Amino acid sequence: MAKKNRARSLAAASILLRTLEDLVDGERWDLDAAALAAWQDEPWAGANIVICSEAPVNSLSDVTFVVTPFTGALSWLVDYLKQICGDFIDFRNKRAFYGRLADVANHYHVSRDRSLWNPKDLCFAVIREVKRIVDEELDGGFADRDVVLLRGIELQLHYSGAEGEPHLAVYRHSANAPVDLEGATFTHRGREWRVGPNLHRAGDEESVVCIAMFHG
Repeated sequence: MAKKNRARSLAAASILLRTLEDLVDGERWDLDAAALAAWQDEPWAGANIVICSEAPVNSLSDVTFVVTPFTGALSWLVDYLKQICGDFIDFRNKRAFYGRLADVANHYHVSRDRSLWNPKDLCFAVIREVKRIVDEELDGGFADRDVVLLRGIELQLHYSGAEGEPHLAVYRHSANAPVDLEGATFTHRGREWRVGPNLHRAGDEESVVCIAMFHG
């Protein structure tokens, strides 16, 4: 996409997001009762994200499940966002985009008491994340969902894709300021993880790259 067209598409997305906020504020996912019922019966799924009302018994570790009682409203929202952001979401970044939406939705559910859950606040949390994504895209590209900041260090997470297999984290630090993240914890994809001991270190006089396992 040409730079001018890309900026125009992102500006249009920002305007449409404000319109979508008005729809959410009025809880207008119920405008089409038949469509809402269809989303409740068969919630949105794609790009390794699955919205569901119950946690699966067995699941692949590379699929993120968003377990929520608001499957209809959230599916309606994600489908709407797919249309709004379609001009800059493609096969290269769709997993990062939808993954970040799933992470925010999961964080919403784990960060507050169940009695406080409601579909409007959930949808607003997801819209705020999309606004951040659009701002990042305007600045040159939105961040990968599998990068977290831990003790001021960027941690690149590599999930194994198989249940029970170890996951790997890669981080870099200055050779003059060593960092050891063993034992540090972080929250990602709605779960808490802990960094294990370093498996490998390599570097030069300026920087060092470390590879460590992380586990739930």
